Amino acid sequence: MDWDGRVVLVTGGSRGIGLVTAAHFLGAGASVLIAGRGEEALRSAAARLGHGDRVRPVAADVSTVAGCGDTVAAALGAFGRLDVLFTNAGSYESAPLGDVTEQMWDRTIDTHLKGTFFCVQAAAPALRAAGGCVVTMASDAGLLGLRGGWAAYCAAMGGVVNLTRQLAADLAPDVRVNAVAPGPVGTEHLYQDLAAAAYGGFETAADGVQAMTQTLPLRRMAEPQEVARAVFFLAGMASMTGAVLSVDAGTTIALP
Repeated sequence: MDWDGRVVLVTGGSRGIGLVTAAHFLGAGASVLIAGRGEEALRSAAARLGHGDRVRPVAADVSTVAGCGDTVAAALGAFGRLDVLFTNAGSYESAPLGDVTEQMWDRTIDTHLKGTFFCVQAAAPALRAAGGCVVTMASDAGLLGLRGGWAAYCAAMGGVVNLTRQLAADLAPDVRVNAVAPGPVGTEHLYQDLAAAAYGGFETAADGVQAMTQTLPLRRMAEPQEVARAVFFLAGMASMTGAVLSVDAGTTIALP
């Protein structure tokens, strides 16, 4: 696919997988709008990405319907069209079942599940006009349960997986919708949480990275660049819709 002149919107684009994915599309010739909640982080990310006017940042909270609409409107205002929406915004929180609060539940569901739906709803007319596509950020947590207190996150990710299939049915044949479903990904955020014993299921491990890696059939985490390549693949694969592509070092084939 020729990406020159095409426009990609990446939510959660100021760091980690979102930032690396934005760089991948920019390198292929697309224009990219990165969205997130922190203006300073977005400005810094845009400066790191370079590419002049082909990258634009916008601060918005996609856990709200208004924020989803504002994000899509910013992309259309900046570039006049939209070809790819990557709904990557999110974070993760774990807690024992009895300690999950309403606020934690709402934060998780609103950002991942509600935000995915309403970003797609807002973007659908522009994506239809462009013959574009959506790549949703799912997770291995949407395909199986995880030890360590991940009820809210697993619920949100399971919702994203089946929402992806439903959106693919609703928007066909004009717009394709697929999901990428990583397992543990070696982002700075994950390494910090493991080092601080703040990642559910690995709080007591002497070496959190080693302990997590030993649970994976491939004995390695995915890297952000690998997930970005999967997103790029899905965005360019005209024959796929409703698919869930696992990039998980084998977590969904066998439990430790």
